[in-house]
Amino acid sequence: MMTADATRSARFSPSRLFRAHRPHAAVDTLSPRQLRWLGALLVAVALPQAVHLPLGIAVLGLALVGARLVLLQHDLRRGNARGWHVPSWALAVFAILVALAIRRWYGYFIGREPSIAFLFVLCGIKFLEARARRDGTLIACLAAFMLITPFLTSQTMGAAALALPGIVIFGGALDVLARPAHAAVTGNWSAPLRRAAMLIVQGLPIAAMLFFMFPRLAAPLWGLPADRSARTGLSDTMEPGMFTSLTLSDEVAFRVEFDGLAPPPPSQRYWRGPVLSRYDGRTWSVAPLPVLGGTPTASSAKTISYTVTLEPSNQPYLFALDLPSSAPRVAGPTTDGPAAPSIFLGLTRDQQLIARAPITQPLRYTLQSTLRDRYPSSSNFDARINLRLPDRNPRTIAFARSLRERTPDDAGYINAVLRHFNAEQFVYTLGPPLYENEPVDQFMFDTRRGFCEHYASAFVVLLRAAGIPARIVTGYQGGEMNPTGGYMIVRQSDAHAWAEALLDGQWVRVDPTAAVAPSRVERGFASSLGAGEPIPLLARLDGGWLKDLGLVWDSVNHAWRSHVVDFNYQRQRALWRNLSFDLFAPWQVVVAVMSAAGLWGAAMLVWMASRRRRKERALVLWEDMCRRLARAGLPRQSHEGPLAFSQRAAARWPQFAIVFAAIGEAYAKLRYGSLSPESRDRAALIATLEHSIGALPSSSRLRGGAAADA
Repeated sequence: MMTADATRSARFSPSRLFRAHRPHAAVDTLSPRQLRWLGALLVAVALPQAVHLPLGIAVLGLALVGARLVLLQHDLRRGNARGWHVPSWALAVFAILVALAIRRWYGYFIGREPSIAFLFVLCGIKFLEARARRDGTLIACLAAFMLITPFLTSQTMGAAALALPGIVIFGGALDVLARPAHAAVTGNWSAPLRRAAMLIVQGLPIAAMLFFMFPRLAAPLWGLPADRSARTGLSDTMEPGMFTSLTLSDEVAFRVEFDGLAPPPPSQRYWRGPVLSRYDGRTWSVAPLPVLGGTPTASSAKTISYTVTLEPSNQPYLFALDLPSSAPRVAGPTTDGPAAPSIFLGLTRDQQLIARAPITQPLRYTLQSTLRDRYPSSSNFDARINLRLPDRNPRTIAFARSLRERTPDDAGYINAVLRHFNAEQFVYTLGPPLYENEPVDQFMFDTRRGFCEHYASAFVVLLRAAGIPARIVTGYQGGEMNPTGGYMIVRQSDAHAWAEALLDGQWVRVDPTAAVAPSRVERGFASSLGAGEPIPLLARLDGGWLKDLGLVWDSVNHAWRSHVVDFNYQRQRALWRNLSFDLFAPWQVVVAVMSAAGLWGAAMLVWMASRRRRKERALVLWEDMCRRLARAGLPRQSHEGPLAFSQRAAARWPQFAIVFAAIGEAYAKLRYGSLSPESRDRAALIATLEHSIGALPSSSRLRGGAAADA
């Protein structure tokens, strides 16, 4: 007979211990089902971000995920348990090469966009080498961060909708990842997704309550540095052809909501932007340093109040209708303070609104403007710097001097120039030829074909050559009312350039394009172009149902941004005042919020308990046992019946063989027998099932006992 010490020695021999650790190593390995879920998760979170990345980076990141799934399927067909393996050093070298390629593509590496692109590829590289459970946990963490990155580029309702599948699949992947690797090797996709969706729905009321009630800061705790990538929009320079290419885009520049008033007529919709005074013969540009100290225009003319939602432009210019008569204010239900000093720099002497830094995030501000086409000059220096001309375009200068001799009056000379544009065969077109050496001379005397920047540039050169101070103002002219949302949309295709001339001590707006194409000012640029011109769809007058659908979608996105994305500190305080929360002490509000959250949680628990009670008692007991054994390391296969599963459990834990046999036999009779619900035999079997399951130890004890017996 073997002694007790000999028995313990045999049981805990080194070889036995080594074999006992092998199941733990298997448990730590990702199963094919878990890998498939992680692959689906990476694809779901990568697709919304892929549209914002260079094509090569997007294809590479998705191809790495696809390659891992293909190799997984290949290994399963060949029965290769070890699987395909890539050396870590090879993946590290590959990651370095990708980083160098991204650095070369963007021109820099430390920034938002190249960092996101690098993370996009790193997720695929990590998935390519994923083997252990900790690799799956890391991939889930990276995927959670990738869910957020698209919102750094766009916070529209469409971006939120694209993120929703990733959120649901993220919950399903965590569900599958939390289970043992050898549990549920086969199974459908619906159960984890259904559980994740149910958790999301249950948490939505609490999330909404926290969104409205959790105190918001007046300013964010941190911000991302602006990238150096260019964006569509006006800049601080203008050269021939710039507006031509800009007008081909129907992207939104900004949206305008008028405070209870009808919008001004199209001929008065001049949205003032950068003022260009410097000219080198080809390119117009702003002054090197803005001269602040401008005075808001005040007069007896009509004043209009409105709110602008400005899209990111990577430029520091805020746009105002005609002439601003007040400083911009932070937009919200209450505009009781000026714009934060960290945002607004000031008003220049040439009536430009300047921000302190380039606009890299959507900005919403409210201001007032005076609808007039002139304002007084504040300095004699303005006249001197707006008379300078380089020694170029000699034919235009000679023509200006000849015309000036015949019309010495300044106003008469300006009218003469406008009549010249109107009477001669000038053509307003999006496709002018390329002007290189003497652009104004070529436009005036050779082709006479141009867009707004050509007419404004030639007009100002003609005025300066005649001794009349003049400059170019760039901005937007026009705008389209969205009938669904009740606001105005100003697109990049509305970009425009006009002129200002100094007459009798006042700067007067003059639009030379209107002398050639009057309908450009009255109805928009699309109405003034000939047939065959490449007009963007949303800028067309005859866009049809596609344009109507685009306007409806734009109004939905605008409402989403106004009520969700821009729900800031001021809007929250206004909501609290409307709900009379300011009448209560802070601790009372906190107690009320916590009580509401507790009641909702209790309601969910009651609902889940009622669902559980509605199930058949025998089924509830059987599912409890199956979950307990799965946590102990013995999951039930989808094809196993109660008797087969009970026999396998008895073989795993022979000390409980009698209990497992009773459980399997009782549940099989209850599940597949023909007992009536009110019979005594059925009640006895349920009691037997309940008593037998209650006799089993906990999952942790079963797992320990299995390890000890192995």
